[in-house]
Amino acid sequence: MSRPPSPDAADDDLLAIRRASRRMARADDTERVAREFVDTCADALGVPLAAIRAYDPRRDALDVVAAADAARPYLDDWDDHRRGDDASPAWRAYVAGDAVAVEAPTPGTGADPVAHALYLPLGTHGVATLATLDADGFDGRTRYLLETLASDATAALEAAADRRGLRGLHDATRAMQAADDPEAIVAAAVDATETVLGVPYSGARLRDPDCDSLPLVAVSAAAAEDVGVGGDVDAERVAREVLSTGEPLVRDDATDGSAVTLGVTAVYPLGDHGTLSVALPEGMDLDGRRRELARVLADNTTAALDRAGRAVRLREQASTIAAQDERLEEFANVVSHDLRNPLNVATGRVDLARDRLDGETDADAVADLETAGEALERVADIIENARTLAVGEEADDTERRSVAETARAAWEAVDTADAELVVEADRTVEADPSLFAQLFENVFANAIEHAGEASTVLVTGTDDGFAVEDDGPGVPDDERGAVFRVGYSGADGTGLGLGIVARVAEAHGWTVRVEDGERLGGARFVVVT
Repeated sequence: MSRPPSPDAADDDLLAIRRASRRMARADDTERVAREFVDTCADALGVPLAAIRAYDPRRDALDVVAAADAARPYLDDWDDHRRGDDASPAWRAYVAGDAVAVEAPTPGTGADPVAHALYLPLGTHGVATLATLDADGFDGRTRYLLETLASDATAALEAAADRRGLRGLHDATRAMQAADDPEAIVAAAVDATETVLGVPYSGARLRDPDCDSLPLVAVSAAAAEDVGVGGDVDAERVAREVLSTGEPLVRDDATDGSAVTLGVTAVYPLGDHGTLSVALPEGMDLDGRRRELARVLADNTTAALDRAGRAVRLREQASTIAAQDERLEEFANVVSHDLRNPLNVATGRVDLARDRLDGETDADAVADLETAGEALERVADIIENARTLAVGEEADDTERRSVAETARAAWEAVDTADAELVVEADRTVEADPSLFAQLFENVFANAIEHAGEASTVLVTGTDDGFAVEDDGPGVPDDERGAVFRVGYSGADGTGLGLGIVARVAEAHGWTVRVEDGERLGGARFVVVT
């Protein structure tokens, strides 16, 4: 860089540059920064032949985005500013990252001949083109001021690009979170790559488990037009490799598209869903800012796909549960209807037999009939309870019931073989008597089924309810969320027992969970009332 001017000569100029730098720092787009630069050159630094050319990745060229009025007659004559044109000093300055000074750059122009031109690179964003009609060129003071202003403009362009990238990332993330369809999510990510990264070429692949493929499901408009949908034939193989390793892959081997030569290509994994690819034109660098923003965009896309996947699974589960509920209600209605007639017949026969034996001496037969009659009454209650639970009705006919008395009575109603019941519960709960008994009966039956006929079952009170514990093998952690689902059975059962327990608890507004036993070491079913 040239030597700074003497303090007395540069005070006003430096003050103008500082003011311009503050205005450029507040600008949000390239055009505003470029406009401020050329206006400051013309109005404050005495350099009216000033223009800014910004890099256009699709054209792979430097295009004018701002020019002082005096510079416009010269713009077409200075040079073409395209890659591969070694005669273009602007392109040489952009690629090398160093200032390029040229004498008499516009021979044959109809305007006054330019004596000297100075091309100052603005990072990866473009080039400042400055010229003078003075045969002596720019003096040291003026060149220093121009280089200082160009440095500040580069910093402002970097900051503006960061702000655009973060805003674009925020907008893209909101759009992806609002979408439920995976293809809509990756399409939003692809659309965001130009805003977030300044890279127009991108595409996304999603895994298709049905045919074990990674089809391209979204591609940017620029990629479709300039590169062609599908890209090189090796693209899916690379995507599979990235999906397998879970790590991004950056390649810098040039690939010819239909209208542009691509340099760096980066492929980012989207969890186990697919990949997001971005491609840069030859000569455009995947710098630290772009790498970090691309990684965050890929991470946010993955999070949105994970969320959409969970939503799909929840909808499927809800649909399955709804179908199960419908079948269960139908089943309960059929059972209630079809069993009630033979149950009524059996009850009537027991009553007739009891009447005929009334006064006879066969006490055992009378006792058996009494037991049979009680069992038939319990069957009638269970049928009604099944219908109530299946249609999701609440337990309305409630009263205060003793946990200990209900547990002991329920134990007598279950075939417990040689199992032992221990009750240490001294509390009451508000419950439907029949449903409350049915809850205990099903928990006890589950304990006998899984812990064995010689098991021990313990009923205890808790601060907010009660618990039933056995000395069996317990329930594995990964099955605890499923044991209360109707139809689920870890052994050879019907899969109804614990499902009924959950329904009874729900009908009362209670909750039930399973955990490791505190005293017997088996399964412990905790009911919070």
